[in-house]
Amino acid sequence: MTTSTPALGLADTLKTQTQNAHTAAERHEFQGRVMRGMLGTAGYAAQMGQYYLAHKALIEALTKASANPHVAALIRPYHSYPQVFEADLKHFGIDPASVRPLPATQRIVAEMNAADPLTLLGFTYVAEGSTNGGKYIGQALRRALNAPGGEGLSSLDPHGEAQRERWHAFRGSLDQIALDDAGRQSLTAAADRYFAYVIELFDELSKAFPPNPANMPLTH
Repeated sequence: MTTSTPALGLADTLKTQTQNAHTAAERHEFQGRVMRGMLGTAGYAAQMGQYYLAHKALIEALTKASANPHVAALIRPYHSYPQVFEADLKHFGIDPASVRPLPATQRIVAEMNAADPLTLLGFTYVAEGSTNGGKYIGQALRRALNAPGGEGLSSLDPHGEAQRERWHAFRGSLDQIALDDAGRQSLTAAADRYFAYVIELFDELSKAFPPNPANMPLTH
């Protein structure tokens, strides 16, 4: 008697097939310098401002696609939190309305505006998944930026204590979506594309904040 290995659920399929892109994004040198405090609040705020613009565009696109059954099954009001980004930006003296998109952000926003629902959900999988790591990045930045109370870091952990519950709910809803192979490939391609956006953005921010010994934190 032989048994077949059950197919991976959609959430695990996305995780497995985008692992290389995920690793490349999280290990980018710009992200590392931000986390170590080498760019101070300026580098972090510049990154956050671009994430803010991408988040706003994604939520607007998802709202327009809300009648789609897949979008309706996955997206909840708590997935929209532009006000959290805005409060963080204001903490650093930045008017959210003054933030201008870098080319990478311009491109991804244009793609969001024209995207089909599955593409939007692939983008959302990565954006929401990043809040898992964001909680730990926030802890590192509290030390690196001398912000023990998490001042200006709330957008890294927008769900707070509900993070695990909400992410598991998102994954569970994702696994309930019935897609053919073409649909799964479309979702995976979109998730890969969003990771590529993050890498493109980090490349551009690296040019704006080039490695410089003067940016190194003081040692005692």
